[in-house]
Amino acid sequence: MTLDLDNYSRILDTCEPYLVARPAIVESMDTCPLGVSIRDQNVFDPQKVSSGDFLNLAKRLDAMTYGPLGLRMPDWVFYDCAVVPGAIFGFARPARDIEPWLREGLGLPEDYDGLVPVSLFIAIPTPNRKQWIGYTLCSINEIAAGGAPEGLWRLTLAMGTAALGIEHMRSTTRWRRPGLGVYASMGPLELVTAWTPAHDVPETVTFDIRTDDESRRRLLSSENKETHAHRYLGADDADGMIELQRQIETGQRWAIVGPAQIRGSETRIPLADLDQQDAPAVSAGPGFRQRFQG
Repeated sequence: MTLDLDNYSRILDTCEPYLVARPAIVESMDTCPLGVSIRDQNVFDPQKVSSGDFLNLAKRLDAMTYGPLGLRMPDWVFYDCAVVPGAIFGFARPARDIEPWLREGLGLPEDYDGLVPVSLFIAIPTPNRKQWIGYTLCSINEIAAGGAPEGLWRLTLAMGTAALGIEHMRSTTRWRRPGLGVYASMGPLELVTAWTPAHDVPETVTFDIRTDDESRRRLLSSENKETHAHRYLGADDADGMIELQRQIETGQRWAIVGPAQIRGSETRIPLADLDQQDAPAVSAGPGFRQRFQG
């Protein structure tokens, strides 16, 4: 599918798409996602020594994004769990175009003149390949605003899911992470967990989402349709998350139906009861500070 990418021309003019995947996986991928070709020299085999420098920079981007959250990915996890069974799609900039302040922040060797990853999306297939696990999504702009043009998150997610042919995805993120709103731009995020003790950070949400062509169109067009929410959950409301988890485990179906709404120090995520879609919607107005009660 080819979409209108005019609004993303600054990214496409200054950044290059890349892939990290074993040859057997590359063969099943679309190397021209959304009509943008990935050059052969930008396809990196994670099992070749020649890919080492680039992979180390990709790991550094991930570490700088998630390390401060206590979620730094060990190298063996990156290899065993990410790039052997799955693949990475992202955008990179030539080292010669990286501003000195950013080179220093990234710790680039002075003599490095290759590509520098500025975004990455890692996905892992499940056995039936009908659903993938969205493992990581990050952008240089999270840690160094201005390191790349705006919109990098959205274009990376859209082109990454297109390259891998993903139409259904399960992913996790923290309730507070801004990237949750990027996912929600694709459509409703049906909740699998709202409170996740099996994770290092229990305040983690697990969700299912459609990532088909229509979802990618919505994501890239940044449509802001009216949100029909039945409840709002505070991004720091652990008790509310635990109550929502209890309801999910008893069979109630909830979905995140839009990006977070922020007022002062309060951050609220709009939720809809999928089994009562005719129920009246509520606003984040007078009851904005009220705890989620279901």
